[in-house]
Amino acid sequence: MNQFFPFRGVRYNSATEKLGLVVAPPYDVISESQREEYYQKDSHNVIRLELNGDADPYEAARECYDSWKKEAVLITDPQPTFYVYYQTFRTPNGEQVTRRGVIGRLRVTPYPEKNVLPHEQTLFAPKKDRFALLDAVKTNISPIFGLIDEEAQIFDHTIDSVTAMAPIADIDETLPTGESVRHTMWRLTDLALLRRIENLVASQKIVIADGHHRYETALSYAEAHPEIEGGDHIMIYLANIRGEGTVILPTHRVLYGVESFDQFKVLATIRKQFTVVLKDSLASALEFFNNESNAFTMIQFPEEPQWAVLIDQSTTSGSALERLAVSRLHEKILKEIIGLSQEHINAKTNLFYPHTVAEMEEIVQKHDYNAAFFLKPITADEMLAVTTEGSFMPQKSTFFYPKLLSGLVFHEFAAQSGFGADL
Repeated sequence: MNQFFPFRGVRYNSATEKLGLVVAPPYDVISESQREEYYQKDSHNVIRLELNGDADPYEAARECYDSWKKEAVLITDPQPTFYVYYQTFRTPNGEQVTRRGVIGRLRVTPYPEKNVLPHEQTLFAPKKDRFALLDAVKTNISPIFGLIDEEAQIFDHTIDSVTAMAPIADIDETLPTGESVRHTMWRLTDLALLRRIENLVASQKIVIADGHHRYETALSYAEAHPEIEGGDHIMIYLANIRGEGTVILPTHRVLYGVESFDQFKVLATIRKQFTVVLKDSLASALEFFNNESNAFTMIQFPEEPQWAVLIDQSTTSGSALERLAVSRLHEKILKEIIGLSQEHINAKTNLFYPHTVAEMEEIVQKHDYNAAFFLKPITADEMLAVTTEGSFMPQKSTFFYPKLLSGLVFHEFAAQSGFGADL
């Protein structure tokens, strides 16, 4: 059973801070140049906590956090709260949708208990970094992102009730790609609604969408510091995987730098295993690919024949993981036919990972490449099937769009002291 509770959030003081200047995207999607932009944007930008650039970034983050609290740049809410957080945006096909969710604190439990289910494996270095930051600040700076599967959508309707009130945050974000996302947040303090959300989540399994490294860091931290009250909880944003705004984008692959690659030999080998349909333009290939249920990837080559759609009829056998298109691309093509090892794939030395057709086109126009592989988005049911069977998807199988903002609210362990586990 998952234990999901409201908490006393630490937030930027809206009386003195302009929220649009102090928030930032998650640390793991920010480049070096973007980090400098956020540094210049405002002296109180969350980047100084989340991704500090000083020689000792963890001590510098702690000093910033402590001084901002003393100066009332950051203030603590007086009562336990669920933070209802909506993101309104347009999907790649132009439809406007809203992702509805709640930020609260979750008691962390090991994966074998099957309360929280991962969908990808993690690496040591990011966990070491996040542990050092957590140990210094003793605060979750940004929420991880989890999904519940609640078909009746009682969860969604419950949190809708708070949106009649004035929001505590309303930010229009312009992404580097030009798209815009509206981020709106409200405080939910009604006791009956708090209990309803707690009970709803208690009956659910949670699938981690983003934040595997931070979740596993929280597990390690709780084990290392049982004396810290609240240290066995993590700040998490929960949304319903059945909601309209839970958008999973594909992550495509562009192969480059494989000196032995021969387009014509590769295509000939592929023909021995799969049905190949050639098309004479990107538009016609994409249309066929998107409408053909058994098409698992589309390849763009540098030379003619340039566009090839691969159809695999054997999609009903094997595990949920083996049936994924991205798994078949990795195992049957990248490894077996092209010869990449898992180490090469993990190192990301021969692959770019664009998320949209526009990004894909930009990469193939600017770089010498061997082949570009288009994928369809993984569905909610596919993701649930893989996590339920205990498997891990290949890295960069999913891209949850848009990303949550860092800086809307912080979960400080000390701020929860005295309220017990169930606030």
